[in-house]
Amino acid sequence: MTSYQLTKQAHNHCMVCGPVDNTPDSLQLTFSQDSKGKVTAPFQVTARHQGYDGLLHGGMTSTLLDAAMTHCLFAHGVQALTAELKVRFISPVCTGQQVMVTADLVGSRRGIYQLEAQVTQGQQVLARASAKFIEPKK
Repeated sequence: MTSYQLTKQAHNHCMVCGPVDNTPDSLQLTFSQDSKGKVTAPFQVTARHQGYDGLLHGGMTSTLLDAAMTHCLFAHGVQALTAELKVRFISPVCTGQQVMVTADLVGSRRGIYQLEAQVTQGQQVLARASAKFIEPKK
């Protein structure tokens, strides 16, 4: 079992990535990682996820970005909690389309991790986020 799989085990009931057996309403996002620990997952936007008619709810966009950054930390063998999340909504995300959610670790120091994430469709960035995560005290 990889360090990513071991670290992710603490997330078995997650509403974003948990298996349906544990969380019936899970979005079932599945992240893949590259050799540098960047993670990516496709997400099909449906009417179930909308706020205004035909548009992805902003809270759902924020959730996707936060989840991607959490999985990026998993790819680095780290379990940490979101301490700060800044989201920039650039363009509306329409229902009926598939988007990609990506995240990358950009820095760390003494148990504080800085990450960046994006929601894109093709080459267009629809939303981006930066965040700080902290490792909980043992």
